[in-house]
Amino acid sequence: MLVALKKRKENLAEYILYLYQVEDLIRAFHLDMELINENLVSRYQAEKKTKEEISGWYKNLAVMMEKEGKQKAGHLQFLTNMVNDLHQFHLRLMTTETDMMYVSVYKAVAGLINELKQKNPAAENDVQVAIDGVYGYLLLKIQRKEITAETQDAVKRLSQWLALLSKLFKDFESGDLEL
Repeated sequence: MLVALKKRKENLAEYILYLYQVEDLIRAFHLDMELINENLVSRYQAEKKTKEEISGWYKNLAVMMEKEGKQKAGHLQFLTNMVNDLHQFHLRLMTTETDMMYVSVYKAVAGLINELKQKNPAAENDVQVAIDGVYGYLLLKIQRKEITAETQDAVKRLSQWLALLSKLFKDFESGDLEL
């Protein structure tokens, strides 16, 4: 919860990726709050009240996952909405050409995104393709699988694009960027 709050303020793409990981952790503990408290919440170095808030946050996510039928796979609707919001913002940046550096950075990864779309036809938009690609890479790292230099470079480029998109989105939300 504490990490999520910080990431949401700073970088929307990182926030989404973090919550994808949290969803997987909740699934790993079978949405069982006793296991989540024992294995996750108890490890926080925080006061009792803060730990109760963290536990409540996990419980809320677990309840949402159950209600939305996401116990085995998939992402919560609010995360899907955030991905779509980020994509709509991306489209506005591209059509208004408010930030030409952004347009240039996107065009530099557009070919890579098209390649990834072939491997992930279920992804609904470019932002989803990129986030899924970065998350897949993170899962490979966690599993200590071999990752090629080409894949590492591709993820680095996608991450840079998502970071810039997230920065501009933050600026837009705070009123520092007008389209």
